Amino acid sequence: MDTEKIKSIIKMFEESQISKMDLTDGDMHITLEKEMEPVEVVRKVKTAPIYHETETKEPQMQGTPMKSPLVGTYYQASGSNQSPVVKVGDHVNVGDTICIIEAMKVMNEIKATTGGTVLSINVNDGETVEYDQVLMMIG
Repeated sequence: MDTEKIKSIIKMFEESQISKMDLTDGDMHITLEKEMEPVEVVRKVKTAPIYHETETKEPQMQGTPMKSPLVGTYYQASGSNQSPVVKVGDHVNVGDTICIIEAMKVMNEIKATTGGTVLSINVNDGETVEYDQVLMMIG
């Protein structure tokens, strides 16, 4: 981590009203606390594992991502006593419903844009999702 980045992190933390800050940058993860002396903060930041620009920040995902077309609440099933629409390992075809997203009290069926096996489901039932967030991977 370069000196300017370290200085900006320390300045941001010192000027904040928070007493504790978790900092993550690539592989580096440190916790800073207000009670720490500035020299201890610098030592902690400088000795953290270094993120290299050639590394990727996110693990590479296999398959095709199915992304949320809207902001809302993700549901795996159409009702609380219903089975999930899809589970990891299920096969889906283009146009099959893969989940439901509630937005503004409207239940929207989200359709698969590619066929294949559901490799992972990246969202928990009842969780709020953002536009373009990866819901699941299909391969």
